[in-house]
Amino acid sequence: MAKRQLIVVHGMGQHTEASFRGEVLNACQQAFGLYESLKDQNVTDKFGVIAVGYGDFFESLRNMLGERSQSLGEQLQTNRRARLISTDAVARLNGIESEIANDSFFTTHWLDVLLYRFTILNEPIRLRLAERLATVIAEHGPSNVHVLGHSLGTAVVHDTLAKAYGPDDFRDEAGNARNLNPTTHRLGSVHMVANVSRALDSFQGVGASIVKPGRGGCVSRFQEHRHKLDPITWVRPFDPKDNDGWVTPTAYRRSYALNRLQAVTGANTHAIGHYLLDPQVHRPLFLHLFDFRPDADEAATAHQRFADRSLRERAAELQNAIGDFRPGSDDGVMDVLRAAQALNAQVQRFGEEF
Repeated sequence: MAKRQLIVVHGMGQHTEASFRGEVLNACQQAFGLYESLKDQNVTDKFGVIAVGYGDFFESLRNMLGERSQSLGEQLQTNRRARLISTDAVARLNGIESEIANDSFFTTHWLDVLLYRFTILNEPIRLRLAERLATVIAEHGPSNVHVLGHSLGTAVVHDTLAKAYGPDDFRDEAGNARNLNPTTHRLGSVHMVANVSRALDSFQGVGASIVKPGRGGCVSRFQEHRHKLDPITWVRPFDPKDNDGWVTPTAYRRSYALNRLQAVTGANTHAIGHYLLDPQVHRPLFLHLFDFRPDADEAATAHQRFADRSLRERAAELQNAIGDFRPGSDDGVMDVLRAAQALNAQVQRFGEEF
């Protein structure tokens, strides 16, 4: 049987394809260590991991911010890159920037969210992911291809799939069609980790797109993973119901799952590694990638080993520290950034990295 492939898309922050692939592999290898049948095996012997990055699209703009005599919106509008942003978006972008510009993470983390959401750099990012998807599908077959998006990467994944599998032409700058067929190119599964796709939606709402399981969708399985103490996921969460018309009740029960996590193994509850170590996340992922089905005893032992790594006191401290945060506006983008700031403050207080 062909080895299945996992395409991973990183979130906000300074990632490269190599660094994010390394984070995912390291977390999965740690998860393997929880199981007797997996602890001496290598992740890459079980499935392939292909990272798709987009930080390079933003790099020149980061450099542009070295000397900031103007607001970001004004710089984007007045310099030679003016075509990157619409006039309507400038005022909104400037309003957001005025609240968070003094944050030390503005250029390394928060800027990614703003540039993806408000500039047309999002289109070449989507094209890159669509091209990589098409290549991997052609090599391995669509049912063997699985996609995982983390944080901002969930918006990139959703938007790319909505465009690539949608009814409209999706073409690169050379005019080549990059559309995929939801029937013949149907993906094995999509995993949305710390999903912000609804908070950052722009051209099409996540509940109305083709990115769903069941009839008319482009994926066979759709999984969401959300941590109780990750405030970034509190902003406009995607919460489909089995009777709201998103998919049929049958497809909802068989092909959709929302995993709500509570265990804390580190202060940065938003980190991809923190999510992947949790059996509620890696077990369904491993099931899709290599049919991993531990028996009851092995599963119970793994859960206990994971529980032994949890930090109950840290969980209580985080709950007290971020418990007062509430999304406070109708602006999903601003609330995502406020949530990220709130969590980052606590992560740094505990001596860890966001």
